[in-house]
Amino acid sequence: MDTRQTPTPIWRLMWLIPVAALAAVTIIATGGSGGGGGNDDDPDDLPIRLLPSYNFFLTDLQGNALLTAVVGDAFTVTVDIDSVLPGGFDLTSDSTITNARIARLWLRETARIDVAVTSPEGSPFDGSFAVIMDVDTDISDTGFLGSFSVVSQDETVTVASAQFGLTITLNGGVSVSYLYNEFIDLMDDETADPWQRRASMAFAVLQFMMDQFNNVTEVLDTLEAVTFSNPAVSTCDMFTGTPPDGVLAQGEITITWLGSGELSDGDDFTWDFNQCWNADDEELIHGAVSLQDYTETIDYSGPYIFEIGFGGIGDVPGGVIFDFTVSETVENEGVWTIPADDVITVTGGFTVTIQAP
Repeated sequence: MDTRQTPTPIWRLMWLIPVAALAAVTIIATGGSGGGGGNDDDPDDLPIRLLPSYNFFLTDLQGNALLTAVVGDAFTVTVDIDSVLPGGFDLTSDSTITNARIARLWLRETARIDVAVTSPEGSPFDGSFAVIMDVDTDISDTGFLGSFSVVSQDETVTVASAQFGLTITLNGGVSVSYLYNEFIDLMDDETADPWQRRASMAFAVLQFMMDQFNNVTEVLDTLEAVTFSNPAVSTCDMFTGTPPDGVLAQGEITITWLGSGELSDGDDFTWDFNQCWNADDEELIHGAVSLQDYTETIDYSGPYIFEIGFGGIGDVPGGVIFDFTVSETVENEGVWTIPADDVITVTGGFTVTIQAP
């Protein structure tokens, strides 16, 4: 029997991030910065806590190694942060120093990224455009709340949330309403106008960047535990049939601390994916994420985490550096394959600074 599933549109693969890796670190996460207990009279011995909300700032890597996704042989997307990309987030009420989770995340008004798209044979997306927040705008996996503009040389498309879905407007003209899923699907709809498809792609890029940031924050709270169990290794899902040629039946994820002694400013980590298959999404991840130049500042008046991240604001070394591929896998009569066009390569990255308000 042919059990082949309809392949995921190539665009969708672009927004995948190796979330399976989070399980690898949470399994071994038994502690975090600050430890616990001690002499209540000595602020250095008090347990360090998190504030309910934080600001964050993303910048391009030193040397301008821009975040780039090569989407099969269809096109290449490059993201250039305009100076500093500012935002903020609220943590869930049950977040702790060893288990921090974001409840709400937003980009600040005027936050901007510049996007360039090129393709070998030309596409409606080719060219450069800016994505600018018109107001503080919440970004999530299920949509957004706020407004942003997609600005190119000849057009300005305004995308605004509405009571039911959203509206998009070209050059101040008549608004067109969409449900969120309809808006996302415009990217693949060859019958839609190019400006509508670019607007859909612009939001997908925003989601892509915020997914990267969100997953980095979920790793931050476990890094000290990794220093006590170094390297931290976790197996991935096992293929349910014959794996693709040259691919392991069961891959693994390894997080390695490259420092010594105690976790300190300037330390580096590597986050390696060795042919890691996710059964839920049926995607294969291979490559690495480098977490370079760790920084952490404690305000001992609390005590609480005042600042944490990789790299910093300004032309400084360090940051989160991607070098991995995401491949769609397709099953047919118990044999898995990787369509040649359904491979996304992600390189470049950004610096991350998380700071108390």
